[in-house]
Amino acid sequence: MVIVVTNDDGYKTEGLKVLYKAAKKVFGSKVVVVSPNKLQSSSGMSFTFHKPLRVEKIKYNKMPCYTVSGTPADCVFMSVYHLFKKEVTMVLSGVNEGMNAGLETVYSSGTISAAMFAAISEIPSVAFSKNLTPAAKQEDIDREMNDSYKNIVKILEKIKKNGFPKNVDMINVNLPQKINNKTKIKIVKTDKRVFDDVVIKKKDPNGKEYYWLYGTLRKDLDKDADLYNLFAGNITITPIKLSTIEEMHLKEISNTFK
Repeated sequence: MVIVVTNDDGYKTEGLKVLYKAAKKVFGSKVVVVSPNKLQSSSGMSFTFHKPLRVEKIKYNKMPCYTVSGTPADCVFMSVYHLFKKEVTMVLSGVNEGMNAGLETVYSSGTISAAMFAAISEIPSVAFSKNLTPAAKQEDIDREMNDSYKNIVKILEKIKKNGFPKNVDMINVNLPQKINNKTKIKIVKTDKRVFDDVVIKKKDPNGKEYYWLYGTLRKDLDKDADLYNLFAGNITITPIKLSTIEEMHLKEISNTFK
C-alpha cells in the first residue's frame, strides 16, 4: 500500500508539508511525496509528451520525495505506471494555495487534475485546497495552512474508517480562510459558473498589444453549491463522478442526429 501525496505548487510549499503530515498520521509509514519540481499552478490535465521527464529522489523537510520535471498529472502518471505501480491505493493532492471551487477550476486546476487522473486510473483520490486571505504574506499563508491540519486529519480518518464512498471517483475539499475545531463540513455540489470572465488588453513600451485573462466573482452564487458555502466559513466536500456519458440523455440526443 502506497499513499501518494502530490500538488501543483511544488515540493517546497507548506500546504504539501501539511497534507503529508496529516496523511502520515492517519495512514502510517506508506506515504510518499511525488511532486513537480517547480510551480505548475493552473496546468490542468496537461501531460509532458514532447520532451523527456526527469525524476529525482530526495528528502525535503523530512519527507521522502520524488521531484518530477513535469505537471501534477505527470506526477500521478509516474507514480501509478512506474514508481509504485499497483501499490498505489490512494492519491492525495494539495493543499493548494487558493480555493478550487466551481466548475471552471475543476478543469483548470493542476491540483484537481492530479486527483482526476488518479480517478481515471481507478485509484481513489482527494484534492485539498485552502481559501487564503487576499494578498497574504508567505508567513501568513504558512500559518493558515497549518491551521487546517486537524481538519484534514479528521477528513482522512473518516475515509479510512468508513471507506471511500461508492460511485464516487474523486473528492474535492475546500477549506475556508478561518478554521477551527467547530468549523462545519458541508457536502455540496459544484457551482457551474462562478466567474464573469474578461480579457484585459494592454500595450508594452513598444506599442504592441498583450493580454491578461481575468475573471471577477459573480454575485449570484448558488446557495447549495461549493463557493457560496466556502465563503460562509464552511469546509466544502464535493463528490465528483467522471462519467462523460449521461445515459438518461442518450435517447434525447439521438433524436437530434436521426
